Amino acid sequence: MSKGKTLSELKEKEREARRQLILSAATELFSSQPISKVGIRDIAKKAGISPALIYRHFNDRDELFIEAFFMQSEKIASAFERLIQEEEQRSTQKVGELYVTFLLENDEFFQMMTHFMLDHVIREEAMEPFDKSMRRLLAAFDASFEGMEIKEDVRLHTHAFFSSLNGVLITFRNYPGRSEEEVRKHIFRLTEIICSKFRT
Repeated sequence: MSKGKTLSELKEKEREARRQLILSAATELFSSQPISKVGIRDIAKKAGISPALIYRHFNDRDELFIEAFFMQSEKIASAFERLIQEEEQRSTQKVGELYVTFLLENDEFFQMMTHFMLDHVIREEAMEPFDKSMRRLLAAFDASFEGMEIKEDVRLHTHAFFSSLNGVLITFRNYPGRSEEEVRKHIFRLTEIICSKFRT
């Protein structure tokens, strides 16, 4: 291997390491407060770098949020696709439990998604990766309904199922006066009820 190639690879690794450092700091901030309250300077301070360095990797805050969100949503979409491929008998119960489990175990992503829903300040032109990621995720939900005798639009069922599960998590994730274990059990009981309503 040539020296030039080695140096080039090292530079690329360093660049990727800085990029991941920025995304990690951004994810932490975006999950703890509304998007509109987070600025590039805040992210730079959290990452321990200069704001100028962030602009070498991302055009602005919106692009950074979408990239951080995209990385997390791709993880759950991949998990859904594996479940669908492995299961001959597709089950809304398993899909619902997988989704709820992922959000309970990935609280940063859940908080980011909640802030996005409530504080929609992202520029429309920056939304394409987000839309692509959501279409992939919703397609996995669609697959759980395949083979069922659904006469209405499948995507409509997906939207209802997806929003119902999100609603349970938003309502009860930090319910006061209950332990984490009690909250988790209650959420899964409600998930089971929701899933039962989507069986045909």
